[in-house]
Amino acid sequence: MSTLFSPVNLFAMVLFAAALAWRIYQVTRAPTVPNWAVTACVAGFAAAFLLQQPVISDEVDAVLGRGAARVANNALLACGLCALVIFFLRSALGPRRTRRVVAELVPLAAAITLMVVAMSLTPPRLRGLPLGPATIHDSGVAVFYLGAGLYLIYGLVACTAWIVRYLRVADRNLRIGLRLGAIGLACAAAGSIFRALYIVVAWVFGPLVKILLLLGVPFVIVGTVLFLAGVTYPGVRARLAALRRRRRHRREHLALAPLWTALVQAFPSIVLRTPPRRRGGVHRVHYRRVIEIRDGLVQLSPYLDADFGEVVATDPRAAAAALKTALERHAAGEESDGRAKQVLPAGADDMESDVRPLLALSAALTKEA
Repeated sequence: MSTLFSPVNLFAMVLFAAALAWRIYQVTRAPTVPNWAVTACVAGFAAAFLLQQPVISDEVDAVLGRGAARVANNALLACGLCALVIFFLRSALGPRRTRRVVAELVPLAAAITLMVVAMSLTPPRLRGLPLGPATIHDSGVAVFYLGAGLYLIYGLVACTAWIVRYLRVADRNLRIGLRLGAIGLACAAAGSIFRALYIVVAWVFGPLVKILLLLGVPFVIVGTVLFLAGVTYPGVRARLAALRRRRRHRREHLALAPLWTALVQAFPSIVLRTPPRRRGGVHRVHYRRVIEIRDGLVQLSPYLDADFGEVVATDPRAAAAALKTALERHAAGEESDGRAKQVLPAGADDMESDVRPLLALSAALTKEA
């Protein structure tokens, strides 16, 4: 089986796919420069990861020439990192500092140009080969990897510093993702520094300090995984929260059915005539039911005591008995005092606050039946 589908690669591809899908969704909702920048960052890293796989890099080299996949891989990494730097700069400096943001393209272009030139000067037999004892003493190979590594170090350190700076003002739900991202970028920066030291020591002085190269690889891998986890975390958290909210609204919609049915039988006009929109169906149907119940209680309130709203909060069973009596009086056509009353506890200032006493009243009404 191809190494492309090894367990580690599959795990990485799932992370890349999840992060990229979430970023694309964010761009469709708000196509701002910062959102585009983060999306470009994840896309660049994902494409670079795929180009690292021999089954893909061999095909690229066969079409574009030996070493092309290696250049493209490192160029995509640099582009993705540059996009992340631009995200932080644009978020911190705002749209008025466009020149400062555009200036980040200069070191990126210089790094990519250096990589292309270095690869062209590398002997054909060494082009595209990984960094190691057999290739490090060639100047073309050393310059190629050192140029790519220095830009990565610059970008990773800059992004880590920006994240640490932003952590101070970020809300609590975002901090976990930011911390994971910062730790991941710092690990990748450490791995890039180890690799750069290996290149400098071997190319300039001659000795091969293999431990530096061996340390660099796991740091970069762990750093990439942590960074992707940090990027994905807010989206996963938001999606899980949305699913929990959806399930809760579905349960509450069913739990409110007895109270809603009793009020609709007494006041059919409270049913909203506009059909619910398809988008956000569960939430809209839930809110419609709450609104219809409140309208029904208001229409019934002339038959209720003035303290009914407080009774709902303190003794739902007594409130259910009073509600049942009021419905019977209304059905019999008895006279009321004609005054609207407070039907829900005071202090409920939003829809969610209204639901809790209504749920208790509906449950108590079911027991009264």
